[in-house]
Amino acid sequence: MSSAYERAARRAVGWLTDRLADDGSFREADDDIACYYKAPYLFALAGHPAEANRLLSHVHRRFGRHDHDYRTTAETKSANPAFEEFWAYPNGWITIAAQRMGRFDVAHPAFRFLRWFHQPATGGFRTRGPQHAHNMGTDALTTAHLGLASLYFEDMERAEGAGRWLAETLRLQPDLDVGLYLRRDGAGAVVREFPDAEAAFHVVSATEPDQAYFMVGYPMAFLAALHRATGHPGHLEAAWGYLDFALRCTGNLRSCHHSHKIAWGAAALARTTGDQDCATLATDIADHLLSTQDDSGAWLPDQPALTRFDQTAEVAIWLLEITAALDGW
Repeated sequence: MSSAYERAARRAVGWLTDRLADDGSFREADDDIACYYKAPYLFALAGHPAEANRLLSHVHRRFGRHDHDYRTTAETKSANPAFEEFWAYPNGWITIAAQRMGRFDVAHPAFRFLRWFHQPATGGFRTRGPQHAHNMGTDALTTAHLGLASLYFEDMERAEGAGRWLAETLRLQPDLDVGLYLRRDGAGAVVREFPDAEAAFHVVSATEPDQAYFMVGYPMAFLAALHRATGHPGHLEAAWGYLDFALRCTGNLRSCHHSHKIAWGAAALARTTGDQDCATLATDIADHLLSTQDDSGAWLPDQPALTRFDQTAEVAIWLLEITAALDGW
């Protein structure tokens, strides 16, 4: 089945390549960082170094700012409101891709900016950006994402701190059979009260379908990687804890588009431990993603460009990462 994943990913790469202009911009895309930030990682991973460099140069030239942040305008991250909240999420993708590509002119200044987000008192990484009036809170997605970026830069103090934050956040949960709270305030307490309209940013329900399951999948993948880097059993134990919560979810975990990072995390755990059930979870979700790819090669083709370009790149990335992690199974 892994060859099918790779073929699907390469169709997605073809869809994106067909839209790549000589200046590194995408035709049919919005002039917004949300259409661009994952694609350099994908092109590099898929063995298209020239396209990856052209695109990364465009991203750096068009969206890079004097403070080494990346944003669509001087005041606005993106038309995607999620990135106004999870400010460093696009930056992490750009930074990791640049480091993997050897584009140190981009990677090192970008990582210097990301270091601001680390909160030494808890070990987590802040959700909101420096310009936000309330920017001391931390969350699971940003902490796992920037924890992984820290691993790429051998910043083990921040990477280990992120691992401890994720493990402690599991221990602080009141009832994992109900849901997993994703955020902590500046003092380190789990945030359990928030407007109903913001629930998707704060909690993954264990009983409702169509949750932001990727918020759970990224900690699984990062903690597995951190364990491989350090050998520390606590990181692997925490990764199992996030997997255990995912498996408690009675919604549509195996047939939800937003489970793509669960598939990546499960494949990373399978690679780390040899666990067959993890491999099965990864392939169940990946098989579902295959079934939803458009004939053009894109995912979510009827969605706005901000979503279409973002998700086509992301799903292709995870299919290639799953292929690599499960090679030989």
